[in-house]
Amino acid sequence: MVRSTLTLLALFNVAMLFPGKAMSRNSEGREFNGKYQKEYLDKIAFPIGGIGAGMFCLEGTGAISHVSLRHHPDVMNEPYTFAAIYVKGVENGAKVLEGQVPTWKWFGPAQSGLGRGDKTYGLPRFEEAVFQTRFPFATIDLRDKDMPLVARITGWSPFIPTDADNSSLPVGVLEYQFANTSGKAIETVFSYNTKNFIDGQGTIQGVKNGFVLESDQNNSGLAIYVDNDAAVVDHCWFRGAWFDPQTVAWDNIRYGRIADKQPVKGVAPGASVYVPLTLQPGETKTVRVNFCWYLPDSNLSIGGARKAGQAFTGMPCKGTASGQQPVSGFAGKQLLNSFDKGGDGLTGIIQSPEFNIGKRYLKFLVGGGSQADRTSVNLVVDGKIVETAVGNQTETLGETVWDLKPYQGKKAFVKVIDLDVYPWGHILADQFVLTDNRNEDIYNLSSTSTLLADFESNGWGDWQVVDPSEEEKQFPADEEDAEATYRPWYSERFKGLNEVIGYWDANRAMLEKNSRLFSDALYSSSLPAEVLEAVAANLTILKSPTVLRQWDGRFWAWEGCQDSFGSCHGSCTHVWNYAQALPHLFPSLERTLRETEFRVSQNTEGHQNFRVNLPISAPPHNFHAAADGQLGGIMKVYREWRISGDTQWMKDLFPAVKKSLDYCIRTWDPLHKGCLEEPHHNTYDIEFWGPDGMCTSFYLGALTAFIEMGKELKQPVKEYTALLSKGRKYMETALFDGEYFIQKIQWEGLQAPNPVDVMSFGGSYSEEALKLLKEEGPKYQYGTGCLSDGILGMWMASVCGLDEVLDNEKVRSHLVAVHKYNLKHDLIDHFNPQRPVYACGKDGGLLLCTWPKGGMLSLPFVYSNEVWTGIEYQVASHLMMKGEVEKGLDIVRECRKRYDGRVRNPFNEIECGHWYARAMASYGMLQGLTGVRYDAVDKTMYIDSKIGDFKSFISTDTGFGTIEWKAGKPVLNVVYG
Repeated sequence: MVRSTLTLLALFNVAMLFPGKAMSRNSEGREFNGKYQKEYLDKIAFPIGGIGAGMFCLEGTGAISHVSLRHHPDVMNEPYTFAAIYVKGVENGAKVLEGQVPTWKWFGPAQSGLGRGDKTYGLPRFEEAVFQTRFPFATIDLRDKDMPLVARITGWSPFIPTDADNSSLPVGVLEYQFANTSGKAIETVFSYNTKNFIDGQGTIQGVKNGFVLESDQNNSGLAIYVDNDAAVVDHCWFRGAWFDPQTVAWDNIRYGRIADKQPVKGVAPGASVYVPLTLQPGETKTVRVNFCWYLPDSNLSIGGARKAGQAFTGMPCKGTASGQQPVSGFAGKQLLNSFDKGGDGLTGIIQSPEFNIGKRYLKFLVGGGSQADRTSVNLVVDGKIVETAVGNQTETLGETVWDLKPYQGKKAFVKVIDLDVYPWGHILADQFVLTDNRNEDIYNLSSTSTLLADFESNGWGDWQVVDPSEEEKQFPADEEDAEATYRPWYSERFKGLNEVIGYWDANRAMLEKNSRLFSDALYSSSLPAEVLEAVAANLTILKSPTVLRQWDGRFWAWEGCQDSFGSCHGSCTHVWNYAQALPHLFPSLERTLRETEFRVSQNTEGHQNFRVNLPISAPPHNFHAAADGQLGGIMKVYREWRISGDTQWMKDLFPAVKKSLDYCIRTWDPLHKGCLEEPHHNTYDIEFWGPDGMCTSFYLGALTAFIEMGKELKQPVKEYTALLSKGRKYMETALFDGEYFIQKIQWEGLQAPNPVDVMSFGGSYSEEALKLLKEEGPKYQYGTGCLSDGILGMWMASVCGLDEVLDNEKVRSHLVAVHKYNLKHDLIDHFNPQRPVYACGKDGGLLLCTWPKGGMLSLPFVYSNEVWTGIEYQVASHLMMKGEVEKGLDIVRECRKRYDGRVRNPFNEIECGHWYARAMASYGMLQGLTGVRYDAVDKTMYIDSKIGDFKSFISTDTGFGTIEWKAGKPVLNVVYG
């Protein structure tokens, strides 16, 4: 295709594309929201793909990596695939259409000592590259002194706010545009080339103007094809040993040979598609490479009824199994561990031989899951279970003693069961000992004791593995026809790969137009460059493997991504509290999260599991509810109601919302003080003991939301109004130290048992921890610390469209203190024994907590020394709301300087994994700076600018556009919907 010569050549103006080092807000050579070049290209990987549909990444140089198409992250997947250009008659005129390979890839990554023969690094490339993004579009400009042309790569996939389905397509595109910069016509051959990387040993079949890397699934695989009918396809590279296929493939490119080979039966090592192009002086042409995939099946499930295999196979476990948290507390070198060789998906039963009860006590060690009927150690006498012990959800084995006096003289056996496939669906046990001494040292047995089992041999000895099938029938799936594994939304929308291709070809132009409408509206903003960069960069999370969308359209997500598996499952409520992009850009998807929380994850008592299974189904209720997650969900129901204007939707959920709030009150505020006093689990994976500013602010926000919804529905709210009044007073007096909000640690005089006996991810109390308990209270609190999240519930209230009920000046004072004490402009002298790579060394960042007035605990809450971008953004946007704009920007700048492409990927903010959802708190800065919020119930646009006149992006339930504030008057421009 030929475009206007003058217009396109302007795109390649060398002075524009390759500017000198400019002064910038960054102060280190790169402007925020600007171009990336030289060392700033090194770590760029920009996601392309649909919401929950899989992705590949376009790197800063133009390479393809992070190819994750099979419903799980594959962060290290950099297949042998590349585009190339050949220019006839030019020395060194054949080059891969990429910039130079970053040197960190040469040596250091896994297996690089073998020479990286599996990569394309040895092929010639363009000398210089410049990357820029205007999400969802990314462009790379290439030039080389040898080449009489310049090239531009544009990568994108549809992203159209409010159009969730077209934004969830399993497609992407790379457009290669060439401009002839010489004074004569040139003949070129463009090619796209790839090894067969979908199934490795699979076949390669044809598609119009391209090829299909077939999967072993019917009518599925990855199609790569161009939009030019002059294309010629080599469906099967040279078949040979060693490096033969890629050697011949490159020879074809460098000599300008166009190989034309039809599909073959059996394995094809790779394929190429060639497009010959003639470019007149000054002329530009573009070749569009389309990527469409259809890989509908997966083996992915979390919880549910799927059984991954049989537990207790092989031999006893040598401690910690693969993928398991560290196991401790067992005796000797081995133990019984049903997590071994398969994780929580395994089920099984193992039992001891029968023995005579002739001693008073049976002592043993137990850990793992806490469900008596599903993960437990049991004593069976006369065919009945008479004693049961569980593991309290810890990988540290603790001692259990059974008094056998009632069973003296009888025969018995020990039965260990694992019938659970949910998280903590495993059991640990060791060192079964009969003794007459209740204080028998189980690790150093006396001569009078009898050892029943220590699992130190190469097998199970005379213990027997029993078929669990009959007992498993007690625990059927929630629905008889429920799907056992995840299946993506697109598998229901399309019947096969050919339908995906047909839909894409018919609608691509419209999808590009609407995606550009969004991009142009977003980037027409006058807001500070660092804010716009942070907002846009984290929208890539919605294209990453962090998010999934199951066959019925419901949204489900991890917290982030490990390299090859999701990180922390189940649309975790307390993490997704922070993420403000989805409810505004795709409100229909966000509403499915509320429906899952209140209709699937919540039981009849109102307890919400903060993690839901995949496929979406009712989870177990065998651990604490998350206070911040469950209370935040109530505010988010209010938010979704005001965004959608759908009062009937809110009304339908309201009974479950009431049940949820009532559960929260009787569980954490049973004395109706207006604060969370009883131990409450939260986003730091621990329980806070006693009232704290962070979670009590959530409580006040949830009460406010409930009262507003109750008033709308004419429901009684008097008792909740009284609680809100009490809570406000308590927060502003007992929890405010005159500068910021704190925690009052309390563990005695509560309804909860001793902290030692409460299940927790934090594990059991060692002798040292017990001493600290007496001196300082429970592990993992923050006490008098200045917590960055210390007033988080009020930020949640604001972004949900609620009034902040606390004194505005006290809230502002807390936020100013967080900026003063917790923001560090370098961390060279900061100690962090936790997870330092989020920010360390010369990096700046906002610490989760500091103790500027003393009182730091020996074991403060885990993660307290870390830096999390999602918290940086929520504090920044909250400061902006309070008029402290420069302080908020100060935090944002430190964050985005860390993600400038040199050390970290600008489009992948990490926390517990890649593309961590909490980072979408950055979207809240749009409201922070402008106060813009549309209420679809009242049909009112709210504006509260903190920066004077502005122009900003806005998205509602039915469309998007821009909103301007000029001399005290609003100007709305609707561009879509």
